[in-house]
Amino acid sequence: MDELMMRRAIHLAQATHPHPNPRVGAVLIDGEGRVTGEGAHQGPGMAHAEVLAMSGGAGPDHTLYVSLEPCSHHGRTPPCVDAILAAGVGRVVVGRSDPDDRVDGRGIQGLRQAGVTVEVGVLADEVEALDPGYFHHRRTGRPRVTLKLALTLDGQLAASDRSSRWVTSEEARADGHRLRAESDAIMIGAGTVRHDDPLLSVRVPDTTDVPGTRPVIVAGRRPIPPQARLLDRNPLILSPQPLAGIRGGHVIVVPD
Repeated sequence: MDELMMRRAIHLAQATHPHPNPRVGAVLIDGEGRVTGEGAHQGPGMAHAEVLAMSGGAGPDHTLYVSLEPCSHHGRTPPCVDAILAAGVGRVVVGRSDPDDRVDGRGIQGLRQAGVTVEVGVLADEVEALDPGYFHHRRTGRPRVTLKLALTLDGQLAASDRSSRWVTSEEARADGHRLRAESDAIMIGAGTVRHDDPLLSVRVPDTTDVPGTRPVIVAGRRPIPPQARLLDRNPLILSPQPLAGIRGGHVIVVPD
């Protein structure tokens, strides 16, 4: 039962883009094993997964399954540990402890000190695989970056006369879009904007687009075409100098 419910909690959080907060899912069951509530955190300032799962009420006979350790500090929302104790949940099953310095075991300790039975480590590897960007950032202070390249067998990106459109298969392109759907941002150079005029949308079956996937343009000293379609998607533009006449997006000047 523990693994089944934890897997359900993980599934609830898979499609969310709450960063810089972590992806978290939660499921609440009663003493007879019936699911009485569930939820996933959607973003900063919004209700946490535990609170959503307990919104219909809870009691000592209930077990709360949460993929990541409940928070114990005040941020944009009150601590989830306080909410769990106020609801009177008797048992909490945690997938993995939170590497954030503000939590890192304090949530688990707070629940146990209050008399709640806490189990930790159910599907811990799958929980970390759910959100590798969050865990990498909390451990290193750096974003997790994936480099995606489409190359021919002899290491070329495209034909020199620009006649080639794709050098990869349909299956490989589908993999690329699934990678986009799992990411918070897609970064390209301004040369790609000028030559290809891409949209950088997420084209996966049954998915129109992922609002959390933001385009990022690394600009040089040449102008970005004012008609570029990507400017309609509120890109983040990193530029060595101020840019005039940009109709959309946010420019961050990075000297040199």
